[in-house]
Amino acid sequence: MATIIINGTEYPIPPGEKLNAIQMAKRVGVEIPYYCWHPALSVVANCRMCEVQVGSKDPKTGEVKMMPKLVPGCQTPARDGTVLVTDSPQVQEHQRMIMELLLLNHPLDCPVCDQAGECGLQDYSFQHGQSVHRFVEERVVNPRKDVSDLIQLNSDRCIMCTRCVRFTREITQTAELQVMRRGYHAEISVFPGVTLDANPLAGNVVDICPVGALLDKDSLHKQRAWFLSKHDSVCTHCSTGCNISVEENKGRIWRIKPRHNPHVNDYWICDEGRYGYKPANDPALLAAMYLKTGNDHAAVPSDEALKAVDRGLKQAVVEGKTIAGVLSPFLTVEEAYLMAGYLRELSASSVLALGPVPIRGADQTFQPDLSTGRSGDTSFLAPRPFTIHAEKAPNARGVRAVLEHFQGTLIDFAELSKRATAGEFGALYIAAGATDEPWIDEASSAALREKVGFIVLQDVKVSPLAHVADVVLAGATFAEKAGSYVNADGRLQYSGAALPPRDGSLPDLDLFAILLNRPGGPVRSADVLAQVAASVPAFAAAGGGELPEMGVSLDAEARQSKAEPPAFVDAWYTPMGAARSR
Repeated sequence: MATIIINGTEYPIPPGEKLNAIQMAKRVGVEIPYYCWHPALSVVANCRMCEVQVGSKDPKTGEVKMMPKLVPGCQTPARDGTVLVTDSPQVQEHQRMIMELLLLNHPLDCPVCDQAGECGLQDYSFQHGQSVHRFVEERVVNPRKDVSDLIQLNSDRCIMCTRCVRFTREITQTAELQVMRRGYHAEISVFPGVTLDANPLAGNVVDICPVGALLDKDSLHKQRAWFLSKHDSVCTHCSTGCNISVEENKGRIWRIKPRHNPHVNDYWICDEGRYGYKPANDPALLAAMYLKTGNDHAAVPSDEALKAVDRGLKQAVVEGKTIAGVLSPFLTVEEAYLMAGYLRELSASSVLALGPVPIRGADQTFQPDLSTGRSGDTSFLAPRPFTIHAEKAPNARGVRAVLEHFQGTLIDFAELSKRATAGEFGALYIAAGATDEPWIDEASSAALREKVGFIVLQDVKVSPLAHVADVVLAGATFAEKAGSYVNADGRLQYSGAALPPRDGSLPDLDLFAILLNRPGGPVRSADVLAQVAASVPAFAAAGGGELPEMGVSLDAEARQSKAEPPAFVDAWYTPMGAARSR
């Protein structure tokens, strides 16, 4: 077995993996500091922070020969017999000098910098720098500028790592950013007449900036990083299913950041998902359950509203009428399963339909430039194209699988509406889900009201149908519920709740569990998913309901053909300070 020696200790190199010194050291718990390197970008080795002592061990004699000079760890492959020394006095002195160089012209404005608390300069200055600033000459002061409507560039804080430049050249291949001038006067800027506004992935340059040079104006000066609680979630704005971190404080979401998943979104998210959290903070969201009395609606306790739902649906069945349900593609797999199970428990002839699936534009795919020498863990997965899907629903594929299990045939919302307005159904239960897309108008709502005797609407905000429904249930936004979604590639992923339920509302899973009279107290999504996996063959891969961090493919052939790759999370993608506070 191939081995590597790090600081005098021998470690096995995982077979089949192509790692550099930074990655291999991190695997065994040794940190090599760095700034310019990123596992998804080309290697430039211009910050010099990761330089270490490198040598090789002769397999026959055991003699170790070290190179005379320090070598960048980002350019050093982890090979059999490689020797790395990361903690010698020579390496430590080099790190101290690099930190002093990087801070020569830095304004040292940490108290007012939005990056404070998750900044690479702060962390490494504390670990590897010095407390005395010896530079007494006049500093270079570069201007503050806007590179887009939402991104501010503080050039005087920039350390010229060029991550942002490489991202726009290698990932989006739009090349809006460049390095202007040379040497002491170099700075990052956009090309004349060009901004990042048209780049749908522009916000990622803020995430990969290791210092406070690029800042997001959407959250600028609104919250300190150490006040934010981070929750692992899945983006619900399209069927890509990007892994995200929802960051909230005091019941309000302040920002969305990407989480690394090489099967789905790599290290990136699109700006639509990044800034799409604001409807979850809307004060106009439904904050009560309502019953229709005459021509008006009255707020009632949740138990009373749910009893009215159950009573109205059962009455329709007793009268020999057909009941129907609409399952939104914004529901989780667990919610869809319980809703379908409830309606089929009331009547085996219940008709189930998939709610409106928003389609906007066409798929937009960004293929990484493979000619740049990406240094990441590519032995398991090639650099993944990033796709913004035109299908603006997170779980259409998962809900379809649930419907096929219960009903066999799929019915869309348009067909069900047509049958409903023809007078086929005596009762209709619509779970609209937490969609931001308009899905029904006043004319369609009036037509349903005229022909359907009893209508239940489960939603997060007031829609035209809410004004005519017999019962309105206040459900949960994406941030208020936990459950799993199936993305466009058939990957089942778990999304955790980031916020508690709003006053007067309940998570959709709890609403369905109460209607089903499920025993055992509060329902857990993992328990329901285990039930789904046991009864629906399409979800057999979910096993006992506890999903891996990166999800699981529902395609058996895909699972067998590709092993699960180990993740390498960039230190500034998950800031060191934030990681310590979790």
